[in-house]
Amino acid sequence: MKKEDDRLYLSMQILTDYMDDQFSDYYFYRGNDPMILEDVRVYYGQAEISERFVYIVKPSYVQKAMENNCNMILIGKMELPEFLPQYHKSVIHIPKNERIEYILELIQNIFHKFRSWEMDLIRILAESGDLAAMCKCSQDIFQNPVYVLDHNNNAIVRTTYVVGMMTMKPDPNTGSLILPAERRNLLYHSEEFLQTYKTRTAQYWTPSWNKHRDIYVNVFDEYQRYLGRILINELQSSFKPSQLRLLEYFGGFVAKGFQNYRINAKGWEFPLQKLLEKLLLDENADEEVLLESLNRLGWRQKDSYLTAKAVLPSDDEAYAYSICLDIMEDGQDVAAFSQGKELYVVFHLPESEMNPDSYYAFLHEIGLKAGIHFGASSLFFQILRIREYQEQASIALEYGTLQENERYCHPYHTIALTYFLKNAIGGLKPHIACSAALRILRKTDREKGSDYYNTLKEYIHANCQPIQAAKSLYLHRGTLTYRLNKIHSLTGLDLNDRDTILYLDLSFRIEDLYQDENLLP
Repeated sequence: MKKEDDRLYLSMQILTDYMDDQFSDYYFYRGNDPMILEDVRVYYGQAEISERFVYIVKPSYVQKAMENNCNMILIGKMELPEFLPQYHKSVIHIPKNERIEYILELIQNIFHKFRSWEMDLIRILAESGDLAAMCKCSQDIFQNPVYVLDHNNNAIVRTTYVVGMMTMKPDPNTGSLILPAERRNLLYHSEEFLQTYKTRTAQYWTPSWNKHRDIYVNVFDEYQRYLGRILINELQSSFKPSQLRLLEYFGGFVAKGFQNYRINAKGWEFPLQKLLEKLLLDENADEEVLLESLNRLGWRQKDSYLTAKAVLPSDDEAYAYSICLDIMEDGQDVAAFSQGKELYVVFHLPESEMNPDSYYAFLHEIGLKAGIHFGASSLFFQILRIREYQEQASIALEYGTLQENERYCHPYHTIALTYFLKNAIGGLKPHIACSAALRILRKTDREKGSDYYNTLKEYIHANCQPIQAAKSLYLHRGTLTYRLNKIHSLTGLDLNDRDTILYLDLSFRIEDLYQDENLLP
């Protein structure tokens, strides 16, 4: 369904689906049986023949339309031409005993029904963007209960209550159906959710928790960030194939209405965000005054904290605000704010909480849905140290996205060794900073076809355990001993010296880091 030049064009599938309510399928011939037809439009009263549109034509126009390769033809009181099937066209045939005026009037009524629906959606979007009003005016189109779910699968809009809808419970304050946290976490990691989460078109779905079939379409914003989904429950009327198309069309209006919903959902003021923003980003801030204000809000200097940073794809304030709302709605004792493209998150941890893994998992979940990466600091004490640990989070973000791009939260401890090694050699080139023994072994291997470099590397990585090293190298223990003795005679390395082993281990790791940069001889 599409708007072009202030006129609405319906696909042939929509037209035939809604005419099926009045007539037998006998009258609708679909050449090659395309149930959902691509790039096909119908407009009653169009004058010219074109490859783009479907026409209601008189019998005398059929041959001309076929010669011009029209997608589909609606023909009047005549027998079907023998040549039609070879063109694989879809045809509405009006038998001689039917009044053609009645059928054309019916088609016009269908046209006006969808035109009126579109105008209602445009008006609602312009006036308020109210999702509930959009769903209400669409009830007659889908003829089944319509739900709009947010990114947490809470039903923020419903036209009809469906018993057992994913075990949701009504929120007494908003009337929204809230999915319990445990159920939500199970859903996020379930195969059925992961299979449907990234789909971009309307789909049929029979969820395990519901007795009825659904159709759904995921809703994304302009940055391809997942906002939620529209769900139609097949409870009152059987689905028509065309409703998949109609749901995708409806999804475009809902996506635009989501931002209005999110901004108006809660009229918060953000004193905590303002305080932390000043403490973190304003070098001239009065720390004593800020500490006193934070203490009144329960964020004491001696408590434990964790901070994180993300870089957004643009400096769109509404987009940043939406992500901050996500974090503060779903997290506990957390503040989030943005400045330009940079987004900052600060967690205040309970006194008994010393393991930050659940906070890293929370940031990963937010990042997955928003399509952004977070760098996260280690746990720290004393809120005045937040700038130091924010720098740590920035380093974690920089190195983490390069090291493991498929994760959406990068705690500092996961990249700390990489950061140390990348900065340990100063201005020296990697092959100069690393052990000279490695260059000797590589040169010997090239000249003699030996495997001393890899043997020493595996031996070091096996914590100098001969049995484990021999197993990983697929060598006999005696062969490994022979090679180690040969390595000693070539390089003079003392493999019983702790500092030598540490230097070799770091050298191998540094070479691994730089091997893709063509900096090794």
